[in-house]
Amino acid sequence: MFIAQYIFDFAARTPSAPAIIHNDHAISYYAFAGAIARAAGELAGALPQSRGTVAVMVHNLADCWVATLALQAQGYTTICVASLEVLASLEITPLLGVVVCGEKTGTVEPCELAPVLTLGKPVFDDALAFEAPPLAEDVDDCGHILFTSGTSGKYKKVFVPARVQRESDRERCDFQAYDSSTRYHALGFGLWTGNGYKAPSSVWHVGGTAILDQRSDWVEPFVRSGVTRATLLPDMALRLSECESLAQMAIQTGARPILYMSGGFVSARVVGTLREHFDVFNSYGCTEVGLGVLWHDYALPADLSWMVSTGARVVEVENASGQVCAVNEEGRLRIKLTGLDASGYMDDPEATRAAFREGYFYPGDQAIQREDGAFRILGRTADVVILAGQKLAVAPIEANLQNVLQVNYVCLFAGVTASGEPEVVIAMEAAELPSRDRLDHVGQEFSQWGEVRFALLDTFPRTQSGTSKIDRKRLKSLLFPA
Repeated sequence: MFIAQYIFDFAARTPSAPAIIHNDHAISYYAFAGAIARAAGELAGALPQSRGTVAVMVHNLADCWVATLALQAQGYTTICVASLEVLASLEITPLLGVVVCGEKTGTVEPCELAPVLTLGKPVFDDALAFEAPPLAEDVDDCGHILFTSGTSGKYKKVFVPARVQRESDRERCDFQAYDSSTRYHALGFGLWTGNGYKAPSSVWHVGGTAILDQRSDWVEPFVRSGVTRATLLPDMALRLSECESLAQMAIQTGARPILYMSGGFVSARVVGTLREHFDVFNSYGCTEVGLGVLWHDYALPADLSWMVSTGARVVEVENASGQVCAVNEEGRLRIKLTGLDASGYMDDPEATRAAFREGYFYPGDQAIQREDGAFRILGRTADVVILAGQKLAVAPIEANLQNVLQVNYVCLFAGVTASGEPEVVIAMEAAELPSRDRLDHVGQEFSQWGEVRFALLDTFPRTQSGTSKIDRKRLKSLLFPA
């Protein structure tokens, strides 16, 4: 099943309903379908008939969706990228072509990877008649490629097959209770991310609206967008909490928009501000798995770092022997896979062996599970500090420090001073230093582990993936120069 089929179906059933709102510009299902149909006709004779992958390098997200869905409808596998440099590093074979359009037209140099195909700027017009193109009948080998670098620095490619598109979208719609009134705000997430690709397709499955906003000043429009659902990274949540329009809004009661926090810890201060206007949840999920697997409702009076299973997948903590851990025993988090989840990484058998084993996916996080079934993520397996001979997971410590110091982010490292004495380095991302009382309190708590050094940075280095995670390796190199 192709996503384009959803668009064509709703163009016939509810033609004037908004499929996309891009930078405040509404695009109806009819106008969206017409643009896809015209793009499919334009591309029909420009590519080989053989199966393979076509890259889409289009900055404008609405245009990017048009090109992507037009290609998929003809049976091609698609991958969306921001640059030829990224495309080269992904090592896609066979790569049949690179499609550019919109403002990128005519600005891309010829590349050695594949022919560059120029698609005219899509026209979204409710008055233009169109015929839906015939869709490819064989969907077994085509789909879309997501990719993530996480914190490893190496891209990992995840294939989303067209043959399970409808089932995957139906599962997400049922789980999230999406319907035609849903206005999901996907912000500026690219189509190489799980949130940027999976969420809009699910919303279109039921005739809802995907809101896309690529402007640097997206925060004010977000507040007035009529959003019903959104997933925010910590940086986004912080910016939204500081929005003047949000501060001026009346505190809402009753049915409210739902915000999912993902990709890191959000401070209690930020959550408190957002909860005045939204229902806020902490969510844990992976590109490799179709649905979020853990969550926490911030309205509940509980420790913010504990989450419960969403029920979407079986989640367990595994010990070194491969068995389920005892209660409160630290181990590796694992998620039982279904036929709608990834089964490995494309062209990377080593990474596949490390993360996919015996029907489970191992996201690389340490965790514990307490008696009531709640889980606590302790951080990446590699993100530990050794203090006075003790190996400590950093995630819960950093989350606590973030709240105590009232800064945007905290990263904790262990090292040695110039004289060879043990040193604890607390890196803080903030506009200014916390108060002396707060620094003294934290310094005293950590003095048992050695000398304490605070480091203030305006912005931590980030990875180049869609979730822009903190690049701990680069940050550490800044704090401990060779």
